[in-house]
Amino acid sequence: MHNRQAIVDKMRSWLGCHEGDAVHKHIIDTYNNHKPLPRGYAVKYTDPWCATTTSAAAIECGYTDIIPIECSCKKLIELFKKIGCWVENDAYIPEMGDWIFYDWQDAGIGDDTGDPEHVGVVEKVKDGKIYVVEGNKSDGVNERVININGKYIRGFGVPKYDDKSVVVPVQQQQAKQQVKRPPEKYQWGMDVSKYQGVIDYDKIKEAGIGFVVIRSTTRNGSVDQYFERNYSECVSHRIDYSCYKLSYALNPDQARIEANVVINLIRNRKMMIWLDLEDKSQLVLGKQGLESVALAFITECNKAGLQCGIYCDLNWYKNMITDYLKDNFLLWIARTEKNDTGSFDESRMPKGNNIFGWQYTHNGRLPGIDGKVDLDIIC
Repeated sequence: MHNRQAIVDKMRSWLGCHEGDAVHKHIIDTYNNHKPLPRGYAVKYTDPWCATTTSAAAIECGYTDIIPIECSCKKLIELFKKIGCWVENDAYIPEMGDWIFYDWQDAGIGDDTGDPEHVGVVEKVKDGKIYVVEGNKSDGVNERVININGKYIRGFGVPKYDDKSVVVPVQQQQAKQQVKRPPEKYQWGMDVSKYQGVIDYDKIKEAGIGFVVIRSTTRNGSVDQYFERNYSECVSHRIDYSCYKLSYALNPDQARIEANVVINLIRNRKMMIWLDLEDKSQLVLGKQGLESVALAFITECNKAGLQCGIYCDLNWYKNMITDYLKDNFLLWIARTEKNDTGSFDESRMPKGNNIFGWQYTHNGRLPGIDGKVDLDIIC
């Protein structure tokens, strides 16, 4: 009988051990004494030992027939894949006894597929949090708490236990993760870029998305690789659309250059442009300097017959956006929960003059998108 509780109890029995003590050496020795030794490599007491710890737990529980043994996180993922027990989905909701892998280089955008650098065993999932026991955390066996779909999650190993716990298919997991749409009185939308990849707009429209804000160009002025596709899909599906440009301009001349790159991209397409003001390099400008940059960009767009608004987060709205900009232009404000779970909380809607749109999460989940997406409403 292979049950989840046994593997968690084994990991928890080692809590409090410290690198170099007797328990640490026991974990390493347990791994090295198991034959055949994976890849013929005997782990040293000075080696990283997170994967070694999870493997030692499987060895001591007698579960090596359902749980692969390895001292390398990367090789361990390969073995989970080989036996059909790998979930390549950061947003998967794990169960007790699942293996959770981390990539400390995760940018937090889309589904992470980088090289893993750490691993632990899930103790429980509660209130949107994953509780994990890990070896080689702070040089010992310790616990970690991380948000479901949190940054740094690489994926999950899901052993086939016998205790009737069923691994939910990825498609069903994504369905569980769907963010309940905001009340019908609000038009619901999303903003997208290359990081959402190829989007299934049939599913997006069916889910209730009524508008899309499309990234126009990158920092160097090149067109976002999915701009044309996102634009044409919005047109064909009769979904409202606009675009945004993240500005790095430090003076009005640079702002006008940025504006003209976007204007040339849009050409004769009647599309509102959102000037995205959030780059830290612009903080040195102060409020008046930032106003000069914004006005230069907006004026250039208006001369081309294009409407332009301003996107920023609530902190920038309060501290960097001048009263003149607030009084004269539409604003789209980002304000997410401190622990951004992707949920919609109407009480957190930003209030202020000319606030037109609210980006309420960076961790939205929608059918038709593989990974996270920013979700918005028109206020």
